[in-house]
Amino acid sequence: MTKPHDNTAILLLMLCALWPDSARGAAAFVAGASGQTPSTRAVRAAASVADPSEAQARQMLAAAQEEAKSASAVVRAKVWLEVAKQLLRDGKKTEERSLLGDAYLATLEIPPVHNNFYWLVQAEILRTMMKDLGPAPVEETLPQMDANMRGIAYDLLVTRYIDDQNWDRAVETLKNAPQNQWFPFAPALRLLGKLPPQRVADRRVIVGLEYYICDGKRVAISGLTLTIEQFWRDFAREQVVDAIPKILKEAMRADMFPVLRPVKAYENSKSKLLPILKELDPAKAQEWERGEKQAWEDARKAGMLMIIDRGEYDDPPAQNVPASPAHVPVKNVPTAQASSKPRVVNGCMEDEPWCDENRISHALEALEGHLKRGELELAKQSVSRGYRLALGEWKLDTDPADPNQVHKPAWRSTENWEAFTVLATKISPQYALERAKQIPDPEIRLLTRVMLARMWLGEKPEFTPCQELVSDYHRDGDCVHYSMYMPRELFQWVNY
Repeated sequence: MTKPHDNTAILLLMLCALWPDSARGAAAFVAGASGQTPSTRAVRAAASVADPSEAQARQMLAAAQEEAKSASAVVRAKVWLEVAKQLLRDGKKTEERSLLGDAYLATLEIPPVHNNFYWLVQAEILRTMMKDLGPAPVEETLPQMDANMRGIAYDLLVTRYIDDQNWDRAVETLKNAPQNQWFPFAPALRLLGKLPPQRVADRRVIVGLEYYICDGKRVAISGLTLTIEQFWRDFAREQVVDAIPKILKEAMRADMFPVLRPVKAYENSKSKLLPILKELDPAKAQEWERGEKQAWEDARKAGMLMIIDRGEYDDPPAQNVPASPAHVPVKNVPTAQASSKPRVVNGCMEDEPWCDENRISHALEALEGHLKRGELELAKQSVSRGYRLALGEWKLDTDPADPNQVHKPAWRSTENWEAFTVLATKISPQYALERAKQIPDPEIRLLTRVMLARMWLGEKPEFTPCQELVSDYHRDGDCVHYSMYMPRELFQWVNY
């Protein structure tokens, strides 16, 4: 399926937002067979201490919820999201639903800065709504969503209705889904496999929708590939005979002009689709085989696959769903200027992220060792070192000439201050709180206190690792992927 993005990292992130179950599988791999990252080993090896009182943790959350009102929109949304998760644990679903709605509204105020990835917080809010409260609040939020987020919402809705075996709602939701590149293709394929045999008419409706959408204008015709492979008998014969040669031509172009690496798209597609074409129309199949050499030449002349241009092919919003709102305009947002030369952070050049990554990794390993041996004074020195490293990153994140445009909860400095504060709790909870007071950024202090309070209340949320794949994005530079230690959403509270 062709997506109109120009950045591979965005595609990876959105895939994780769309398919969180796959993300959790990736999390287990990233975690390195349980314990290959320094932060994970440190958490598991640290000596346990008595948790702070429940009253103290709840007081911290209540204060954070109020303080967030004056924070930036993305931090306000993230704090309210975390507080809402705790409300569910407390059996307060009505309050959770209200606060999640407020958190989503806050995301609509986030300034439209290039590559700020505001939708990552929105996607987490929607996943939390669905997991905790069911489809109703997600459907109610649809009018406030832009096209991208509406695509994620429909993916979640159809998936939930399939899990509930609510076939009527699943099919009806697919009918109302965006009929462009945001159509929920993966849930539609799953629904085709799950529908009871007697619902033949519904199956035909779904394949008809996909055939209409995948016309090379709204979505690349190759978007039909998996559906035809598995459910070609549910298509009209002429649809399959028309689609297969077009899919094979796209596969040739994908092989001749690979975006990342050779994919053997044509070989794979031909082995699965040509036998189907031979069964339905042997003459058409023979015609393809005779003209295969010329088809390769035509693919070379045609050039790289074109990105589908939405615009004139966009369908109007679904019935009773108003047009997507624009972001609230924000005045006096400074325009980032490219740095005249690479800057230095923690003694490392910013275009050598592995260098700073290794420094953090070594600091976490040292802290792990001191905690194992009960060397609390040396452990405190390691925490101080980690705080200094986070400070160095924060100075780069907040450089007014070229600030980090990723939302603040995902900054490297935020992640590292939180990581070292979690481990500082193993020295003593009060020591961790005192260290958190030394974080110079008030919003990162706020995020860190919320994380500690929820941890002290025993929360162990599901992994959502893809949310934080990208932690550094300055203007149009490369996204920095961190793999040497676990990012925030993987690290926080796991096996604590």
